[in-house]
Amino acid sequence: MYDFLPPSLKTAMQNLNSNLLYELRLRAERPVKVNYRGEYLFLGEDGVTPRRERAIVVSAREIADCVFAACDYSVYSCSEEMKECFLTSKTGERIGLGGTLVRENGKIIALRDVRSLCIRIPHPVQGCADKIFSLCEADRPRNCILLSAPGYGKTTVLRELCRLLGEKYPEKNILIADERGELSAFDTGDADVLLFGGKREAFSFGLRALRPDIIVTDELQEEEYAAVQSAMDAGLIVIASAHFGKEVHSFAHRIFERYVCFNNEKIGQASAIYDENLKNLL
Repeated sequence: MYDFLPPSLKTAMQNLNSNLLYELRLRAERPVKVNYRGEYLFLGEDGVTPRRERAIVVSAREIADCVFAACDYSVYSCSEEMKECFLTSKTGERIGLGGTLVRENGKIIALRDVRSLCIRIPHPVQGCADKIFSLCEADRPRNCILLSAPGYGKTTVLRELCRLLGEKYPEKNILIADERGELSAFDTGDADVLLFGGKREAFSFGLRALRPDIIVTDELQEEEYAAVQSAMDAGLIVIASAHFGKEVHSFAHRIFERYVCFNNEKIGQASAIYDENLKNLL
């Protein structure tokens, strides 16, 4: 992991416990920050530090080199991803990109001059979804959505739910629609995986080609709920996540059987689990 990072950062990160590292933020000519144990700190040569003046500073050239290495030295091969301001490294880290979007005839055609990176570090956390699974999926597979603002562990829990589903229901075919390469970063068991396609295409092509019983996907966007509804109408179970930080009663898409909400006290910890009638089961 981290092969795409500059040498100074790779050396400093040897002083960190990688299991406690959730995010790495690089900005050109600015101090490097990390989310470590759920707290934002600076990264110094000897590890994390609260002191800004002791932080490593990366150059614009180093950031450009990171992007080049994360693309496996072929930026062209990642151009479609980069137009959506992200990359996924070959070892599963999702890298958000900040730079200049280039438009032509009203369409985004490229991202240039990348000057900041948000590197999310995936972790398998066995046991983090046990409670959720027991209330949502243990007696039968159900349509379920995980809801929270960004950064509260939805993808980690979703990945673990997928593993538990495979163990509990070996007779079911599971399809992971993984648009950004993050959801299937670790062992997915017997599940089929469609990588780097749009969800609407994955739902359409995957349904016809792979005949799933359950589709698992991450970060639904507003325009994708129609594809979810079509899959449900065809008899499939959909388990997904979405960014939503308001009260569940204002969530517009009342098509699921379970709504799992997270709070900010502990990453991946459900604050409420609602049934289809929005009765809290916790």
